[in-house]
Amino acid sequence: MAVLSITQGHDTGAVIVKEGRMLAAISEERLSRVKMDTQFPARSIQAVLEVAGLKQEAIKHVVIPELRKGEDILKNIFPKYPQSVFAGVNGEATLGDRARQLVMSGALLWKTYPRMAILYRQYEKQLREMFPQAQLHRVEHHVTHAASAYYTSGFKKALVITADAWGDFVSTMVCLGEGKKLTPVHRSYYPNSLGHYYQSLTNWLGFRGGRHEGKILGLAAFGDPKSPVYDRIKGLLSCDGLEVHAPNMMGKLWHKKFPFGQNCLMRELIANHKREDIAAAFQRRFEEVVTQLVRNALERYQVENVCLAGGIFANVKLNQRVFEVPGVSRVFIFPNMGDGGVCAGGALYYDINQNGSTGSDLPHAYLGPAYSEKEMEAALRRRGIEFEYHQDISTKVAGLLTKGKVVARCDGAMEYGPRALGNRSIMYPATEPAVNKWLNDRLKRTEFMPFAPVTLAEEAHRCYKNLRGAEYPAKFMTITFDCTDFMRSVSPAAVHVDNTARPQLIDEQTNPGYYRIVKEYFKRTGIPSVINTSFNMHEEPIVCTPDDAIRAFQLGHLDYLALGPFLVKGHGQE
Repeated sequence: MAVLSITQGHDTGAVIVKEGRMLAAISEERLSRVKMDTQFPARSIQAVLEVAGLKQEAIKHVVIPELRKGEDILKNIFPKYPQSVFAGVNGEATLGDRARQLVMSGALLWKTYPRMAILYRQYEKQLREMFPQAQLHRVEHHVTHAASAYYTSGFKKALVITADAWGDFVSTMVCLGEGKKLTPVHRSYYPNSLGHYYQSLTNWLGFRGGRHEGKILGLAAFGDPKSPVYDRIKGLLSCDGLEVHAPNMMGKLWHKKFPFGQNCLMRELIANHKREDIAAAFQRRFEEVVTQLVRNALERYQVENVCLAGGIFANVKLNQRVFEVPGVSRVFIFPNMGDGGVCAGGALYYDINQNGSTGSDLPHAYLGPAYSEKEMEAALRRRGIEFEYHQDISTKVAGLLTKGKVVARCDGAMEYGPRALGNRSIMYPATEPAVNKWLNDRLKRTEFMPFAPVTLAEEAHRCYKNLRGAEYPAKFMTITFDCTDFMRSVSPAAVHVDNTARPQLIDEQTNPGYYRIVKEYFKRTGIPSVINTSFNMHEEPIVCTPDDAIRAFQLGHLDYLALGPFLVKGHGQE
């Protein structure tokens, strides 16, 4: 029987699972056009029902991936917070650090929990009204993160690590997965938070925490991880066995907008060091602590497969470092690793543990709406846009790419998760390093953000090192690899300054039309990769509908739009 689950709070959305497989999944932002939307996901629920071909009456179970806030407070905050707020404190903490730690951690709890309690009660009421025939269930936040990764990994046994800012007061969880069974073996509690560590850094460096952490990762590659900053911040995070400690981290980092207690470590670092060096030092310590946690868990449980989920694992360089830990044979990162993906984990967890279904690997992430040729043509005609019809649009697009044209592609079912995987993508040859500047300018994006490549799976060994055991997550662009000399020479625009790339490996079975574009380009040029960046303007969600695609194409002043079989020329193109 079908199970529906939603994400609530931020980056809301919905998923339908049946017989251990995800039938449909979408984030509310793609439909509302509000980035990281926090609204009740009514549009998403309707969309996944349509994609799955189900009526509301067919949903017999609805899962909320969070404990009730009253239960969370009694079970976690009251007994755990007094122990966790100063956990792992060392002699370097000043009285001011301790005071700020208590004030900031307490203020965030006080600000968040009452709002969440009211909001989630409203969500539950709306779900009961929409699905009166269904039973409502709750699953712990980090268990749903773990379930999303483990039950789609295809592994029969795995170590599962989840980490984010916090969810149900837990910031990091270690689980063991074996067969259908998923068992939490350790929890680290807020404010000892890997997610808050990186989120605070993002805010201090002038970006928006909870949204722009990827920019900090890009920036870190330009800095010196061995600068004096590292010695100053090393003590902010540590790992003791399976416990993650952040001794007085909040007190030392503080918050740049607070008008008092401003003599904190972070303000001093910002005043005296380059932001690139700060980002590099923080990234280095981040990698060290997480990989130490993985090493400790591998030694204790003797498991060679690792699954990762939770917001911090959007950090693709971190995922590479985890894969490189001795003893890790295979790794998998759930494609929608942040809180947008907990609905998938919630539905999978209930379906597999209660309905008797069995998990399996995820064949693809094209789980959103698709649009017919008739709908695409109607959208073009409504706007009075001239277009050409091409029966073999893939060959036409490949030809345009060989001529150095920027082609936006909107075709097939939309991707689930933060990565564009070809169906809502912008493509360009990876031969010109300067593209990072001018194409980011067109899309109003940050210039130091690297573009990622899509690479033919059968040619990937020529382009990337240490692939074996991580080919699967590379289908979803969730891990970086060191690049070969060949990759650097033929596709320099897709190689970051640290000699890594975050590829999508594409094969014909997963996405035939997209594959044919890259394959034809390879036949003509001998280069098996092109740039694949998300089809959206800066600070907007990835496009969903044909109308979204047309609008973003025009705003971005791109050369061509391949909308299904229809080709639209940009201004000045012949």
